[in-house]
Amino acid sequence: MNILLRPQRNLDIKGASVLQQKVDSLLPMAKNSAWVLDLVEVNTIDHYGLTALVEIRKKARENGCRLYLFNVKQPVRELLKITSLEEEFKTIDSLEEVFRSKIRLVLC
Repeated sequence: MNILLRPQRNLDIKGASVLQQKVDSLLPMAKNSAWVLDLVEVNTIDHYGLTALVEIRKKARENGCRLYLFNVKQPVRELLKITSLEEEFKTIDSLEEVFRSKIRLVLC
């Protein structure tokens, strides 16, 4: 199963917590799949959000999953660059780059 996660708010303490809970609930059935974090609704990320992204990347790797960021806005890109995390995450420009089969959209 391929997963598209779309946070519905900025990745602050609350948004990051909701995102991590969703990822944790999906893990048993999402092994060896592609995960895309669609950040279209995310304008800012604080240290809680950065920590969540790093933890999600770690969980993805541990479960044989590929993790991609999609619709990353400029302020978020800049923060990833400043924190030297830009190289740790693969960004994509279209979902077709990753998903050639069914996807499951999870709003969080």
